[in-house]
Amino acid sequence: MRLKTFAAFTALFILAVSCQTKKKGTFTVTGTFKNANVLSAEAGPISKVYLMEVSYGQDQPPVILDSAKLPVSNGSFTVSGVTKNQEIYELVFGNNAIAVPLINDAPEARVNVDLGKKDDFYEVSGSEASAQLREFIKTFGKKDYEVEKVMRTADSLRQAKAPDTLQSMAMNQANGALADLNMFLKQFVNTCTNPTLSALALSFSSRSLPPAEFQASLIDQLKKYPDNPTLLGLKQDYDKREQQMAAQQKEEDEKSWVGKQAPDLTLPDANGKSISISSFRGKYLLVDFWASWCGPCRAENPNVVNAYHEFKGKNFAILGVSLDKEKGAWQEAIRADHLDWTHVSDLKFWQSEAVSTFGFNGIPFNVLIDPQGKIIAQSLRGEDLENELKSVLK
Repeated sequence: MRLKTFAAFTALFILAVSCQTKKKGTFTVTGTFKNANVLSAEAGPISKVYLMEVSYGQDQPPVILDSAKLPVSNGSFTVSGVTKNQEIYELVFGNNAIAVPLINDAPEARVNVDLGKKDDFYEVSGSEASAQLREFIKTFGKKDYEVEKVMRTADSLRQAKAPDTLQSMAMNQANGALADLNMFLKQFVNTCTNPTLSALALSFSSRSLPPAEFQASLIDQLKKYPDNPTLLGLKQDYDKREQQMAAQQKEEDEKSWVGKQAPDLTLPDANGKSISISSFRGKYLLVDFWASWCGPCRAENPNVVNAYHEFKGKNFAILGVSLDKEKGAWQEAIRADHLDWTHVSDLKFWQSEAVSTFGFNGIPFNVLIDPQGKIIAQSLRGEDLENELKSVLK
């Protein structure tokens, strides 16, 4: 994989700005380049190299410290900038198409680049942390790609309803790949002697490690480097994110219908007959809010159809509530998607009484009501719908 700007590569992860404090000085990068005349839709002609300071965690773009022209295809360059702390830098060639990430743990680093290569296009010396960073990114990229690949395979087999043995084998492979990635990340963080690089690797692990393990690893690193600004910032960002998630969960819980008595709703069917939710009392009822014009609803309909045919003989019913505006489109979607259960609609789009009664702001949306009229689940999609019905309709 050819690296693009390191900021883009790490955009999904948490990282605070400053790192290990050192004396103010100059960070100089010298190097050689080959094939600067490379032409591609991705890179275009490369005629300049920039040294950029990457300001993570401050919602600021990288700061250009210096630049140099590349007037010929093969040659050498020198760029430098004044630094205060140990931080992450990028040596960017062209229009942010190719970048070399660096750490200024030494006053000077040397980089040799072949811009015509797709992989392993640079070598770095003079900066031990930058060399270690190169190897870390290379290994992480391979292991992360393997996780994504086997996860896609497992998901495809699940959607295709492949035999359980194949699905189980695929999930075992996916879990094994994820465990391998996490083991690599934990070992790297625990053995790395540069706090800047350690904090960076730890931020990568926030996506895959279980929250408790990530928090424990972060605390261990803070014990090792208690005054390190990056680790302190990482902990601050983590705590802030946890607070936001807790607040969001609290808000969702307050809006949730689960555990509450279902409000009654009466709407006409296609023949004008009024049908109420309360008329299904004594059965488990899935009230499914959808519309013919809703793409995600239509994509979810096969799952609802499968659930209906599997459980309809077990005291289970479905009431489809449409937000359609046109009766013809509504009825045609019912026929096309084989939705063989009761349907109602007042054909008022988002002004439907269903919206004001249940307070949802997006579809597909559903609630599962028990025989006593209490809502026991909501927003059930895919496997979640099937698993929930299996648990209550034994």
